[in-house]
Amino acid sequence: MKKVAVILVVFALMLGAMIGEIVYVNKFYNGVQRDLEVIAASIEANEAHVDNATTVELCEKLVKKWEKGKRTLLTLQNHNTVRNLDDKIVSLLGVVKSDNYNDAVIFVKSAINYIDDVLLDSIPYLSNIL
Repeated sequence: MKKVAVILVVFALMLGAMIGEIVYVNKFYNGVQRDLEVIAASIEANEAHVDNATTVELCEKLVKKWEKGKRTLLTLQNHNTVRNLDDKIVSLLGVVKSDNYNDAVIFVKSAINYIDDVLLDSIPYLSNIL
């Protein structure tokens, strides 16, 4: 009987850890996606002058937020997934600072779409399991 209790406790701990991981990853990516949407709106509003102070500040805040959460995501998720988004976010900051409207739009939309794909894969739907 003790073995069954130990097995149930271990199972409950593992289930709790999995749920905590899913909640953390989704919350973090949803926050990053919201920030990217604000940056996209700022880029669209300032088409002639993308490297304005507001847009650059928004991008720098996003990079700081990303750098804080990136290490945790590297332990919880596929490294290639995290590194691909890292490249997109860092490149977005560089493109915005270089005042390149077309590339800024491409990088911000690409990052938003990439997060959509990551969020679809991070929740264990029955179709993902089978």
